[in-house]
Amino acid sequence: MPPSPLDLIADELKCVSLPLYTPSEPSPRYSCEPSVDERTLQQTPRISRSAPTGEYIKKSGKVIVTLFEQEHGVEIPTYGRRDEITGTVYLQAPERVTQVVLKIEGRLNTIISDGGSRSITVLSRSHTLWRKESSQGISNVIPFSYLLPSHFTHAGSERPLPPTYYVGSSGIPALHVRSDYTIAISVTRSRHHNLDFLTKVDHIKIPFLYHPRTRANRPIVPSPSFFSTVKTSPEEWYQVFTAMKTRVSSNIEPIYCHLFIPGARVFGLKDKIPIHIQMSGPLDSLQKLLMPQARNAPPPPAWSRETREKCPAHSKPKIKVSILRQTHVESRGRKGWKNTTIGDGEIWEVPPAICEAQGAVHLDWEGELIAHDTIAVGGFAAGNVVVKDFIVLTVDPPTVGNHPSTFLALQMSVPVRIVTDSYVEVTDYEPPAA
Repeated sequence: MPPSPLDLIADELKCVSLPLYTPSEPSPRYSCEPSVDERTLQQTPRISRSAPTGEYIKKSGKVIVTLFEQEHGVEIPTYGRRDEITGTVYLQAPERVTQVVLKIEGRLNTIISDGGSRSITVLSRSHTLWRKESSQGISNVIPFSYLLPSHFTHAGSERPLPPTYYVGSSGIPALHVRSDYTIAISVTRSRHHNLDFLTKVDHIKIPFLYHPRTRANRPIVPSPSFFSTVKTSPEEWYQVFTAMKTRVSSNIEPIYCHLFIPGARVFGLKDKIPIHIQMSGPLDSLQKLLMPQARNAPPPPAWSRETREKCPAHSKPKIKVSILRQTHVESRGRKGWKNTTIGDGEIWEVPPAICEAQGAVHLDWEGELIAHDTIAVGGFAAGNVVVKDFIVLTVDPPTVGNHPSTFLALQMSVPVRIVTDSYVEVTDYEPPAA
């Protein structure tokens, strides 16, 4: 039987050799912003930030590494949760290159006095971008792309990758915590074109910041008056209170200190956190707090409008609010921690004045808290490290000369969560201009 047409075509294809593969140039970078000759036809409102359009470039010898989607002029590249690390490796004189490898690493290193040092690998990924044995040719430009994972596994449990973080104390006990990440490019070259086993490796190591973003889940309700919202919307405020302790020898009735903060207790780094402080108690106790007297001194005059000026500013209690970050480390059964102030507050009195008469039974202050500009990440838990945040209120009673106050100093701590982004709600949609 003569061969069929399909058999003849199959025999011809067996003899045809396919052309050699030529690596194509990488596709142009995508930009969210229209070019000068483009315009936006339709747009969906987004509460996330636009990707930066700058580049980070590092050169070492005959190798140039370019990282895309970075802010212009940055000294260290930055990536967030599940960001894609994209870039290119440019090779000068690529004819002797035998291998190009990309490696991305992350480590969490801790040191405490009693527990020694410990290192946890939170990220380790290696990718061969090009190898001589498995490719027909090499281009001067090798593109790469890697999607950062959001979690890592340690001691059988999965946790979010820790952000880039450092805190250290050289005192006793000593404590150091460092979480860092690097991008490493290794380029292997043969020293002679006929002797591939004689190689030289060029390394480029680029540290990068890992700053995963988290957003507050509730807004801070704006209000011109604490007293109005605490009555109409008490769920918008979280309250803690405690009694100011007195010295053993005193028979004074207690004063209670109340601290009010927004009910969500989750705040962005740029949020101005409103607070309200109230001290309540018998008039005699408040008078002894605000107008302390030396021993054997005659009793102070009764409060009245005429004695208002007898309550000088220096006799008022010193009230301070701050955001405190506690870094806790556990290693080999030992524990250590370090407290750092990451935010400060401003406090002012609320009328009536603290010396006002008319049977006042409470004194009030209002204020705002905000994190320092240098703080870039929120609290986290990873490996043997836990980072927590607190709003701390301290009250130092005034003294008279060398005579201490009848009341002891007070400190109150409220656990809160500091996140990178404030609460944002998209309510209106504005179509693009025609």
